[in-house]
Amino acid sequence: MRFRRVLCLFGVLAVAASTLLGQAADSPGAPSVRQAVQDSKATPIVSGTWQMSWTGLNGDQHHATMEIKQEGTKLSGKFHGERRTVPLKGALDGNQVSITFKVRRRHVTFVGIVDGDKMSGTTAKGISWFGTRQQQ
Repeated sequence: MRFRRVLCLFGVLAVAASTLLGQAADSPGAPSVRQAVQDSKATPIVSGTWQMSWTGLNGDQHHATMEIKQEGTKLSGKFHGERRTVPLKGALDGNQVSITFKVRRRHVTFVGIVDGDKMSGTTAKGISWFGTRQQQ
């Protein structure tokens, strides 16, 4: 008997939630839940030139420029560091970005989030970084 009550309660809650979500989606100007989920998984456009900044482990400020080319979710291009230019590669998964390049026999990976003309995140060593796309 108790099982039936619990099952009935879940049924009532499911119908109520469905009704509320349907009403919210039907409200003028209100985005649907489905649209919000789709938007968060949309692949952003990151092609262009980005100014990057981060603070090194010793506290020094570093700056670089990345020229990124995008083909779908795959990224390629050049990382112009303070002393050298090296090739980069990367990928997008929704708004999550991962960019890797090699400097002096070690691989550096920037992982973060793209938000329009800005991106930010951390390296594998936990160093915070941020980038801003240059306007053409």
